[in-house]
Amino acid sequence: MSTKTKLYIFGSALLIVIVLGVYVYFKYFFTYEQKNITQRKIETITGQNLTITIFGYDGKLIKRWYGVQKITTPKDSRNYSYFYTRDGKYVQIPGQVWYIAEEE
Repeated sequence: MSTKTKLYIFGSALLIVIVLGVYVYFKYFFTYEQKNITQRKIETITGQNLTITIFGYDGKLIKRWYGVQKITTPKDSRNYSYFYTRDGKYVQIPGQVWYIAEEE
């Protein structure tokens, strides 16, 4: 076997070991909070550019925000959604209100 082939096999095996190690580390040694922080950082980098429109029960437009990076709805029993505006202001929308989040 040539040196080039041995180097290729060694490099491939090393890459597989590294990928499996990273997977095991993130799967079993990351706390729930660390996973959420990492996910938020990734979503911040890959954020969207949304337009959020709030409607009343009669279908009339109440308020509209542009350039929202993401809108979040907690997975626990709380019934609301929230987001941050371009200016960094926190906006919370009750679950009973109709809204549309569209990509610009």
